[in-house]
Amino acid sequence: MFESLFRNKTLRYRALLVLLCLYVGAVILDQTINPDQANLNPTPQLNEPDLYMIKASISQINSRGELQSKIAAERFTHYPLTDVTALDRPNLELFAQDSDMPWTISSSQGRLLEGSKYRKQAVELWNSVLAEKEGPSGEKTTFTTQTLQVYPDENLAESDAEVSIFTRNTKTSAAGLRANLNQDEFAFYSSAKQRVITTIHFDL
Repeated sequence: MFESLFRNKTLRYRALLVLLCLYVGAVILDQTINPDQANLNPTPQLNEPDLYMIKASISQINSRGELQSKIAAERFTHYPLTDVTALDRPNLELFAQDSDMPWTISSSQGRLLEGSKYRKQAVELWNSVLAEKEGPSGEKTTFTTQTLQVYPDENLAESDAEVSIFTRNTKTSAAGLRANLNQDEFAFYSSAKQRVITTIHFDL
């Protein structure tokens, strides 16, 4: 009888010890992986596109009701998380004040950055960038580069890449530029590898 009692007590002690170990393990596991905390940190969303437009164009009107800019592309692809629109073969027209002759700027690729309190609205263009404007008497001003940042609200353009600009009888090469397209004014930059060089061609 005493032997049976002793065995039952031993079994009870072992059962209590096992239950205690399970309880301690559950507490540690709960502190390590908290389901409520996991719900507060969901898996980040992928920046999947939410809008496509094929062979479309977007026009911007200024406060006077005049056409300020127009951008067309073979394809627009909008990404909502970054609010960036990728552009395939974009073509941008910028209309200067008091002028009917726009600047036309094209490239192979680009993207449209919407304006916010952290950044200006901008169009970034790259790969075979070509900009040109025809004057009143038919003469053209043209410049080429590999990257260009355009601010349509201000009609400004900037590039840190090598640029070449052509007029009827001149060619200027530089390491970069800043252009006021309202006034057709250009500031050229030089670098250790590329100086500002202007070549004049005289008509014979």
